[in-house]
Amino acid sequence: MIKIENLKVIFGELNVLKNISLNINKGEVIALIGPSGAGKSTLLRCINFLTKPTAGRIIVDGFVFDSEKYTKQDILKLRKKTAMVFQNYNLLKNKTALENIMEPLIIVQKKQKKEAEKTASNLLAKVGLIDKRDSYPKELSGGQQQRVGIARAMAVNAQVILFDEPTSSLDPELVGEVLSVIKQLTLEDNKTMLIATHEMKFAREVADKIIFLESGHIGSIGTPDQIFQNCKNRRIRKFVSQIADIEYEVGLDEF
Repeated sequence: MIKIENLKVIFGELNVLKNISLNINKGEVIALIGPSGAGKSTLLRCINFLTKPTAGRIIVDGFVFDSEKYTKQDILKLRKKTAMVFQNYNLLKNKTALENIMEPLIIVQKKQKKEAEKTASNLLAKVGLIDKRDSYPKELSGGQQQRVGIARAMAVNAQVILFDEPTSSLDPELVGEVLSVIKQLTLEDNKTMLIATHEMKFAREVADKIIFLESGHIGSIGTPDQIFQNCKNRRIRKFVSQIADIEYEVGLDEF
C-alpha cells in the first residue's frame, strides 16, 4: 500500500529525515515511536504532502509521487488516497460537528448535501457522538473534538489514515476515549494506518509493526513483541522502558 524510497527532508541546515525507505502492506497498522524531534510527524506530513520532501519518492496504492518532479494534480491525487488526524483537531470553529465531517465530502468528493449528511451522521454514530451532531467545537471537550476529527478523516474513504500524535493535546483523563475509538477502527476497518504516538501500551496493543525513529532515521522495525520484549538494541530498550515502565533482561547484545 505504501512504499517510501530514500525520503529526505532538510530545513536549512537541519536534516529532519535522512534517506527513509519503508514498505507498508495494505491493512497494516504501524505505530511510529521515538523521542520528540525524531521525525515522526514530518514523515506523516510528507505522505500527505503537508510537508514538501526535499528528495525521494512516495508510492501510495500504486500512485507514484516523485518529490523532485510533480504537478498540482499529483498532489491532489496523493491527498485523495490519504487522510490526516491532527494533534490539535483542526476543526472549523464556525461549523457544527456534523458540518465539519460534511465539509470534505461536499468540497472534495462533490457529494450532494443530503448524501453527505447521511454519511456524516453514520460516522458520528460510529465514534459515539451522534448526540453532539449540532454542537460547535467550543461546546465539545478535547476528546470529543478529536473524535470528530477521526470521523472527518474516515469520511473521505481514503486508503491510508495518518494519525499525528492524536492524544498529545488532550488532558490525561480524555486520552482513553480517543485511543478506544482508534483501537476499534483498527479492528473493524481494513484501512492502512500510521500512528505517531507516545502511548506505548496502546502501540503495543494495536500495531502490527512498530517503527522506532530517532534523529531522522529508522532505528528499528519489528513486531510489538520484538520491540517491547526482545529488542537487542540498548537505546531502544532504554527509551521504551522509560516511557512504558517495561523492564528488559540485561546482557543482550546490541545489533
